[in-house]
Amino acid sequence: MHQDKKTVVLTLIATVLAMNVFFAGLLAYALSAAKERKEGEVRATVENMALLLDQSVNASVREIDLLLREMQDHLEGELRAGGRLDRDAVNARIAARKGWLSQPVEIRVTDDAGTVVLGQGVTPETQVNSADREFFIAHRTHDDGRTRVSKLLFGRVTGAWITVFSRRFNAPDGRFAGVVAAAVPAAHFQELLSGLQLGTHGIALIRDVDKVMIARWPVLDSPAGAIGTQGGSQELSDIVASGVQAQSFYSTRTADGVTRINAYRRLASMPAFVVVGWGEKDYLVQWHADRRKAVMLSALFCLVTVFAAWLLWRMVNANERANQRSRILLQNASDGIHITDLEGKVIEASDAFCRMLGHAHGEVVGMNVSQWDASHSSAALQQVKARLAASPEVCTLETTFRRKDGALFPVEITSFALEVDGRTVLFNSARDITARKSTEEEVKRLAYFDPLTGLPNRRLLMERLALALETCARAHSRGALLFIDLDNFKAVNDTVGHHEGDHLLQEVALVLGRCVRKDDTVARLGGDEFVVMLEDLSADAIEAIRVADAIGNKILHALHKTVQLGNAEHRVSVSIGVTLFGDAAGEGVDEPLKRADLAMYQAKLAGRNALRFFDPQMQASVRARAELEAGLWSALDKGQFCLHFQPQVDADGVIFGVEALVRWLHPERGLVPPADFIPLAEENGLIVPLGRWVLQTACAQLAAWARDPATARLSIAVNVSARQFRQDGFVDEVLDCLARCGADPAQLELELTESTLVTDIDTIGSKMDALKASGVRFSLDDFGTGYSSLAYLKRLPLDQLKIDRDFVRDILVDPNDAAIARMITVLADTLGLSVIAEGVETEAQRDFLAQQGCRAYQGYLFSRPLSLAELAALLGVSPGR
Repeated sequence: MHQDKKTVVLTLIATVLAMNVFFAGLLAYALSAAKERKEGEVRATVENMALLLDQSVNASVREIDLLLREMQDHLEGELRAGGRLDRDAVNARIAARKGWLSQPVEIRVTDDAGTVVLGQGVTPETQVNSADREFFIAHRTHDDGRTRVSKLLFGRVTGAWITVFSRRFNAPDGRFAGVVAAAVPAAHFQELLSGLQLGTHGIALIRDVDKVMIARWPVLDSPAGAIGTQGGSQELSDIVASGVQAQSFYSTRTADGVTRINAYRRLASMPAFVVVGWGEKDYLVQWHADRRKAVMLSALFCLVTVFAAWLLWRMVNANERANQRSRILLQNASDGIHITDLEGKVIEASDAFCRMLGHAHGEVVGMNVSQWDASHSSAALQQVKARLAASPEVCTLETTFRRKDGALFPVEITSFALEVDGRTVLFNSARDITARKSTEEEVKRLAYFDPLTGLPNRRLLMERLALALETCARAHSRGALLFIDLDNFKAVNDTVGHHEGDHLLQEVALVLGRCVRKDDTVARLGGDEFVVMLEDLSADAIEAIRVADAIGNKILHALHKTVQLGNAEHRVSVSIGVTLFGDAAGEGVDEPLKRADLAMYQAKLAGRNALRFFDPQMQASVRARAELEAGLWSALDKGQFCLHFQPQVDADGVIFGVEALVRWLHPERGLVPPADFIPLAEENGLIVPLGRWVLQTACAQLAAWARDPATARLSIAVNVSARQFRQDGFVDEVLDCLARCGADPAQLELELTESTLVTDIDTIGSKMDALKASGVRFSLDDFGTGYSSLAYLKRLPLDQLKIDRDFVRDILVDPNDAAIARMITVLADTLGLSVIAEGVETEAQRDFLAQQGCRAYQGYLFSRPLSLAELAALLGVSPGR
């Protein structure tokens, strides 16, 4: 508090000093400007006076010049007429011509020897000679026809200081005859100067070019002011030496000790100059009076400001005492209380508020709200303050504050207006709500975002989709949904673990974010399913499809790559279903998602790593698929599955075995082919119990056939899915089934696909070895259609390779298929494996395969898949079991 008072005192003193210095400076500036203006006026006045003197002298000189010219002509005429000068006639003419002049002059005539022979007051006894005068010598030496003006001379006739104007006259033969001269007394110039109004301390003087005094007014009773004396100030000497025609100057070192502004001017008609000066004591009389007034006014202003500062200090002390009690309460408040005026300037603040901002109390008081409010512009803050001032209610709002170190934090402010000392102020209570906001953000994040990828979840996606549908309806535009599902993602989790699977999902999320536009939404629905929502594509459906297709294919290509998961590489691909939305008024938010999901399944059915757009046929297909899936689960319990057997024959056409093919005898649809329900069983997990049933049924049939010598030699090939084979108890399950049925393991052949062998080959190999040890044989189905790695052919205990029907179908027309079939046959022979071709339908196909070394066949050329009764009829045995 003591420090605050000291600051106020220092501020008041500094303010009073600043105001007085400013006021004194302002007066000094005004006085200086007034003095400069006055001096400028004086310079102009004395320069005009000097010019006037120059013009007056020029006028007098012109009169004298005319007179001398007339006298020159007369004298030369006298000499031409009579050969000599008539004294009386010349003197009479001189007396008559003097009346022409406005100034007193003495006209005299000298002969060629310089003796004054004629003129007023000149007699034969006058013994005056001018032969030594400069003007005489110049006339005698040069006949230039000019009127010459002498410097100041002491007159030998008049006995006074004079200036001589002279002209040469010649004899009839052109020789020098003498000089006619007009002597002007210095008193004449003194009279010219006396007519000037220069004030008490002004001067006017004329000096010749040698700075000899010709005239001075007023007369100075000192040697320095006497006529004929040489002198002048240093300033004047410098100007004369410079050769300028006219110039004003300021002189302080003068003969009479008076400081003046002077005007110097060189006379045009005689070798002299004039100086006109105006004394500073005369032209600054009023300025000195104004200066005294300014000093008095400055002193008065100083007294007033000191008195005002004293009153203000008393008011500060009074307010300090009045606010002491309220300040104690304010500083002990826990909330950030601060009082501001309507402009947002802080009047008072609590310690809690200062700590909240990181500023000292002295820094906060006087600051403006805009200096720490980071959420509102200055204009917005002004509107808020105006609304608070006009409202009688307590208002609460949330904003963001900026600390001294630049950190931002959210606050909740409660404000209301009140009257203090006759003015309206705002009472504000701020509370740091960082913890609350953090909790709210966490709740929001958990509610709206996927914790693994940070992408929007289903809930947020549906809300954004609802808004997008409304926007499309208003703007008559279209958007698109892309339903994205990872292909074979479960295999990743099963082989490398969920941790690496999560890493893959995060990588997919990053790739999707890079493939879409800034305003598009990428969401994760769960598992390996993602959705991309594209908004505001186009009002034209074709254009919207084009953009959606471009982005979808960009995603498809970006995600078709190999990634490192753990110690192994995994090939990633996705299936994408696309649908447009916004073209159906009143459409629910679930509908576009369903359509995109259906389109995605079509992409799956197309072989994965594909993009498909939704169409109405898709809906019907999926509905049928849904019905099929619903009936598939109960079909096993209701005994609706049965086995058909397709014979396998050798080169002689003898049946040596069969392939067991499961069929679904649907009560309404009839016999459902495996292509319609096996993929569905693979997806929903039914393939495991269904495969177990097929294995048990086949083993039971083998045991039944073993009791009849006609069928005891037959083997049964059973297809085993990758999911079924990877079950932990698969080996025990097969061995237990063989044991319970009493079937010969050597007659059981398990057909595996290449997809079964591509992951964890060591585990797969150990299971095969265990079954191989009991006599079970293995056939590699669809060889050549998958990865076709020769590594597992070498490492795994296979017995047979099966040439896929896709190669057999075009084996006679496609050289590639023929080459592949030939290669498989050679490879099997090299590895000591048997080979069988499936899908043989013509004699030509069989003959070609036989030529390549294939000795076992399966296909419609020999028999279609048969029921147990039909097979028994073909074999000529009793159907038995």
